[in-house]
Amino acid sequence: MSLQREVYNSLKEAIIYGELSPGEKLSEIELAKKMKVSRTPIREAFRQLQMEGYISVEPNKGAFVSKLPSEEIGEIYDIISLLEGYAAQLAAQKMSTADLDKLRKLQKNLIAFASQKKFREYIEENTEFHHFITRSTGNKTLAKTILNLRARIYRYRLTSITIPGYLKKYVSDHEKIVHAIAKKDSVRAREYMEDHVHFVKDILVNFLRENLGF
Repeated sequence: MSLQREVYNSLKEAIIYGELSPGEKLSEIELAKKMKVSRTPIREAFRQLQMEGYISVEPNKGAFVSKLPSEEIGEIYDIISLLEGYAAQLAAQKMSTADLDKLRKLQKNLIAFASQKKFREYIEENTEFHHFITRSTGNKTLAKTILNLRARIYRYRLTSITIPGYLKKYVSDHEKIVHAIAKKDSVRAREYMEDHVHFVKDILVNFLRENLGF
């Protein structure tokens, strides 16, 4: 792996997991010192991250971690709700017994991570839970579209699960989704998934508006 790729991956991960906050200014000099590299790979990583929407560069001001308006975050979640609802509907019709066992295992892990407040592990497993349902549909275009949309808001997922009082509700929502898929109840699976994503959206958007001024 090239040095530029390592720097890019480190910065992207720091943004995704909230180590670098939305709106935070990024200094090439400070990051180069911290990561013990020259400014060149930092600059190259900035370019790539800017193209992907993770950072923005303002003339005469510098680079900043991108901060999506709460309205746009809400719009993205609304679209994800519809698409993942459809994915859950298809999954209920198509998911094999073996895949259902894998889905149940993912849910079991999520319950454990939630109870232990292992937020980073929960995010990774939760991402796989949602992706697994979408992949099980066999619709590659649907999976790719959802993946691209979720990538735009991924950096806010740590915020959404660390807001006090809601993690148990998220896990409970998943349990209902798994149960509907297991029963091949495509109507309920779609309804539960849409409701779940909408609920996460409402909690996150309200929090960002009230506490971070998004």
